[in-house]
Amino acid sequence: MEPKTPTIESRTRVLRIAHASLTPVLRERERALARLFPEIDLEVVTTTRWREAEVDVEAVADDLFPVTMARPLLSKHIQLFAYDPRPLVAALRRHRPRLIDLSHEPYSVACAEVLTLCSLFAPHAAVVMQACQNIYRNYPVPFRWFERRALKRVAAMHACSETVREVVVAKGFKKHVAIIPFGVNTDAFSKSGMAERDPNQTLTIGFVGRMLPGKGLNLLSEALGLLDSEKWNLLVVGDGPERASFESSLAARGLLARARFTGAVSYEQVPEFFKQIDVLVMPTETTERIREQFGRVLVEAMAGYIPVIGSTCGAIPEVIGDAGLVFPEGDAHALAESMRRMLTDAELRERCARLGKTRVEENYSWDVVARKTFALFTQVLSGKAATDATLQFERANHQQVHALRRNSENAAA
Repeated sequence: MEPKTPTIESRTRVLRIAHASLTPVLRERERALARLFPEIDLEVVTTTRWREAEVDVEAVADDLFPVTMARPLLSKHIQLFAYDPRPLVAALRRHRPRLIDLSHEPYSVACAEVLTLCSLFAPHAAVVMQACQNIYRNYPVPFRWFERRALKRVAAMHACSETVREVVVAKGFKKHVAIIPFGVNTDAFSKSGMAERDPNQTLTIGFVGRMLPGKGLNLLSEALGLLDSEKWNLLVVGDGPERASFESSLAARGLLARARFTGAVSYEQVPEFFKQIDVLVMPTETTERIREQFGRVLVEAMAGYIPVIGSTCGAIPEVIGDAGLVFPEGDAHALAESMRRMLTDAELRERCARLGKTRVEENYSWDVVARKTFALFTQVLSGKAATDATLQFERANHQQVHALRRNSENAAA
């Protein structure tokens, strides 16, 4: 007998506040929620413009729900900016939400602003918060005050990975924390499979993402240098401050001619580049500022029937599961061996691609994410989340929490 689908009272008003929900492609979570659960009266608040993956993106309307656009103020930094409060106040007054789904870290300026406006214009609304920070930090005043206030105010949180939940629990949050990952549009990233590839064609290793310190680009260059006798090409999709250093490192090893750089591309263009990739690599290394929170490009690659290789940094092993190869972060020889295995073993590539596709369909499609989100909303509005949270916190492994703190301190040292 199939379990019953959770229900919310007819047309429950939900306000989603997310700075990057700018276009239909960037608000797939909200669109899946609106499509699958018409009993939710959804409205989205976002910024008028934001820089996503080195590309300036302008907000546009949606055909499934109203979108309110508020100009970002004070800063271009994700944790330091504030919304122009006037559109936000108007949305709170007009929509009168019963639940507010807030996509901001608890220590951020935007979170502090939204919670202040909610206390004035939607004091009875339940607030759930989407968190992604998976490095334990003690923040200075006033950010420490913002964080304490937020953790006290929100009814529940949803984290994109277990590493994020560890940090939330370590901060003393005793309420319910659901794991709700980032999703992928399985249709947009789908391709027919590896069987159609020319077996004599040189395979392409892909790196997709912002080129930042800690993303393992110099490690990738070193590992590729160990494979100079193998046949491969490299496709780098994205841009960032580490590009020049990476190009120089490849050139010093005589590998630059085998690499192609797209530069910054819009999110709508990304699926087409995935179709040119045979093996995706995510070599992130833990730093004071970076610990992979999720690894969205991993699920995008798996949705496209592309085998993946990732380091042990942060949530990468959690996302990959048994559907790819995982190597110890910072180990160039282990990365080179993982790439060599993928390049030379067609059966391994096919098996990982097949397992990855299944893993995405079962765990990371936007429909799956929407159902998990709806279940969390139902728990919060019914009061069940509070009961679940007590049991969840009591089961928390305190040794793991202390280890997390030590690891964060060591990374910062």
